[in-house]
Amino acid sequence: MKNIILCSSNPILIKSLYAILRDEGCNVDTVDHPALAVQKVMFGLYDFVIVDSEPFGLSAEDAVRIIRTVAPGMPIVHVGAGSHEEPSMAVETPIDLEEFKRTIHSIAV
Repeated sequence: MKNIILCSSNPILIKSLYAILRDEGCNVDTVDHPALAVQKVMFGLYDFVIVDSEPFGLSAEDAVRIIRTVAPGMPIVHVGAGSHEEPSMAVETPIDLEEFKRTIHSIAV
């Protein structure tokens, strides 16, 4: 079972993705802010991170940069516009749920 951090301040997005991830057999921790995602990566055991590209506070790009420093091999999925500077997988919005499932499966294998 994969352990995932889902970072978004959008309750609709969280509800949709959380349900899909749980149905796929993943353990999901949700956080509202990218800074909290960074803290959880530093202090927890997670297999990958899903970051909404439209959070407030610490930008998603900065969070990805920090996570890459702390956990260089951790896969990261951007929901929305992906980072142009940092390598990560991106799922565009509006989210195609089947594409999202394929992306998660490609990481989880």
